[in-house]
Amino acid sequence: MAANAPIRFISKDKSQFYQTLTARVDAYFQKNGIPKYANLSVILKTVILTATYVVPFVVILLFQPSFGWSLLLWAVMGVAMAGMGMSIMHDANHGAYTATPWLNTLIGEGSLIMLGGSAFNWKMQHNNLHHTFTNIVHYDEDIDDKGPLRLSPHTEVKKIHRFQWAYALMIYSLVTLYWVTAKDFMQFARYKRNGVNKNKPAKNTIEFIRIIGIKVLYFSVFAFLPLAVGLPFWEVLTGFMVMHLLGGIILTVVFQLAHTVEETVFPRPDEHGIIQNEWAIHQLQTTVNFSRRNKLLSWYVGGLNFQVEHHLFPKICHVHYPQIAEIVQSTAQEFNVPYLEHKSLGHALRSHFATLQRFGKLPDLNEVIG
Repeated sequence: MAANAPIRFISKDKSQFYQTLTARVDAYFQKNGIPKYANLSVILKTVILTATYVVPFVVILLFQPSFGWSLLLWAVMGVAMAGMGMSIMHDANHGAYTATPWLNTLIGEGSLIMLGGSAFNWKMQHNNLHHTFTNIVHYDEDIDDKGPLRLSPHTEVKKIHRFQWAYALMIYSLVTLYWVTAKDFMQFARYKRNGVNKNKPAKNTIEFIRIIGIKVLYFSVFAFLPLAVGLPFWEVLTGFMVMHLLGGIILTVVFQLAHTVEETVFPRPDEHGIIQNEWAIHQLQTTVNFSRRNKLLSWYVGGLNFQVEHHLFPKICHVHYPQIAEIVQSTAQEFNVPYLEHKSLGHALRSHFATLQRFGKLPDLNEVIG
């Protein structure tokens, strides 16, 4: 794990790419007189997605519609749940929603509690590990093997992986269910054990109690409250499953399209823990955009189809990614750095499933960045 074997990014070339790019992006905001944070359109989206998540649930509780209509409302909640995670929680927990730290904390942790998760764990996995060690096996947990899924070319190939392209969506659908039940507890224990969590015991005790409280609150609202108003157990269970299965597929697919595709690389550190590359260029080689021109998709996924820009500038709100993408792409071309992109969602999906098929067939690969 990363805590036991620190990784360093070192390049002999000493490129000025990232310094030049950062200066140009800063100049864009200064010239246009706009902040790097959320604007009114993002605030409006926050209201819309939150209402789309909450209102159907209130309708289910108050009016107790027929089973068919109830399932439809739970499905709408699943779509909204994924949208909240990608568009609201994600930015806020990166510190990109507002310039006010306590407000970022309120929005980020509050929205994540509504989704049944712990911001404490999420920030360690996503902000610290994934964003620092993107696509580096055993450091970036997003590409760790997940049950019968092999998401890296540097882990053991098993017979079952041969068909992972066919059953991947089924595994993806379980991700948020795992998250709201067991994942936070398992991560908490693992991060204490491997040193990713450097808090003192007293603070960790408080955090652990908070995680328990989050789970109790979440299941009290979304499971026990419907039962308390008289809804049948099987109907509540089915609806709850529909919400999570749909939300899990959406969230997982969107994140996988950025990194586990044909064009990205999966570099490994040498025996000294060194990646022979600059961090920013590493991000460009391990991250792919998709459907940049699709405004509706960009709105819903919170700019996560602009993952290149997000990985380079995680503290800039997603609403600005379409504009700075032009700056990033032109600067990358100027410095002869790859700018990876799929023109459509369909192309990105085909590339992802082709990669799953490739990882399921091949023995361990040794990809080296030139």
